[in-house]
Amino acid sequence: MQPNLKFSRGEFAERLAKTRKAMEAKGVDLLIVSDPSNRAWLTGYDGWSFYVQQAVIVPPSGE
Repeated sequence: MQPNLKFSRGEFAERLAKTRKAMEAKGVDLLIVSDPSNRAWLTGYDGWSFYVQQAVIVPPSGE
């Protein structure tokens, strides 16, 4: 099954690299993104939900 991406994989890689660079500059080892607009910017996932908590976990490397 192919994912339905809102932007290219290259764009995703750039956004992830930019996020990780900011994490490193601030000394953040693991980032948990729970705000819907920030999750959407980082991943392209637009899953508004008011009854189920959702978050994206960004480690310093890997997917």
